Amino acid sequence: MKLPKIFSTYMLTAGMASLLLLFAPYVAAKINPAWPLLPILPIVVMYCFVISAIAHYFVVKAIASQSKGFINVFMGGLGVKLMLFFAFIILYSFTHKNEAVVFLVWFMIYYLVFIAIDVAFLLVQNSQLETQYKK
Repeated sequence: MKLPKIFSTYMLTAGMASLLLLFAPYVAAKINPAWPLLPILPIVVMYCFVISAIAHYFVVKAIASQSKGFINVFMGGLGVKLMLFFAFIILYSFTHKNEAVVFLVWFMIYYLVFIAIDVAFLLVQNSQLETQYKK
């Protein structure tokens, strides 16, 4: 089954957002030198990108197949994604206690950006399907 064009657009948008998010800590460090740069932050951006892309792939695939299991796939993907993110946060925060607050702030920023992109693309795809069915 061929995926809709919107998935490649999602990947492009999420990739561009990832590149911008890679530079955000450096900009923050320039503005406030007391804010430390963590070497794990580029890995966190890529982790969020990969997990979000995989979850979005399955959701788009469920929408494209027009199955009634979309809600199950969406909620299951969201649950697995949250558990993977939570495990990463717990693992890093307990092993690097002195960097935990800064790490959590950046992780929350990254998470919110990727969730916003996911929701925006799901809304666009949903409106495209609604107009397709009304024809």
